[in-house]
Amino acid sequence: MIDAIFIYLPHRIDVSNNYYSMTPCVGLEPLTASPNREICLIILTLPEFCIITIMLTFQSLILFLIAHTSAMYQLLSSEMLLLDKQDFDQIHYKEMKEKLPKLINRHVLTLDIIKNLQDLYGMPTGVNFGTNAVCIALFFYLSLQECVNFSPIFINSFLVFFLYCYLCQKLIDSSEIFERAVYACGWDKFDVREKRMVYVILLQAQKPVKLLAANIIPVNIYTFATTLQLLYKFLTVIKF
Repeated sequence: MIDAIFIYLPHRIDVSNNYYSMTPCVGLEPLTASPNREICLIILTLPEFCIITIMLTFQSLILFLIAHTSAMYQLLSSEMLLLDKQDFDQIHYKEMKEKLPKLINRHVLTLDIIKNLQDLYGMPTGVNFGTNAVCIALFFYLSLQECVNFSPIFINSFLVFFLYCYLCQKLIDSSEIFERAVYACGWDKFDVREKRMVYVILLQAQKPVKLLAANIIPVNIYTFATTLQLLYKFLTVIKF
């Protein structure tokens, strides 16, 4: 948002130059006079504002979905652990038989969400990663004054890259916690039918949960650290 407001938008709607802005409004010359200038600014601002809104909505939505899926795994883990009690009487067993199918359905729904995230956002995330890496690398080629001017772009690229990797790592950690919770749910006290249900959940939970950028690069905190390390080595060799 800071990058869009303070750098991108002012240059795109600047009617005084043709270097970074769009083509000035044809037929409204002179653009230095009022109200021609104001009308042109409105015409240029509206589509740019729509583009910025769509881009920010996309990034916010995918980050929210990843965080929400991670929270769902944590809730499922807590509810699986609640199935195990020291005093395993008939009342508790009946509650467990009613709750276990619901937990299975919610786990299947969570897996479907992860698959949809990968199918819908895998390639856009890869493109976003690539552009962020290029912006971070180019930032260190600028002079000090230019670094100050373009610092919002660097901060935006760095934060978006970090949030993607951090939230996906949280999702992976939450899925591993859920796997351990399934094994610790007290399944040894269940009947054969319920044991089979827990076994099916465990088989699904043991499959690694990961999101791939461009269907190639795993998105996690190790990718974040490795990318920064490679950028540092590359810039050290090229610049120094």
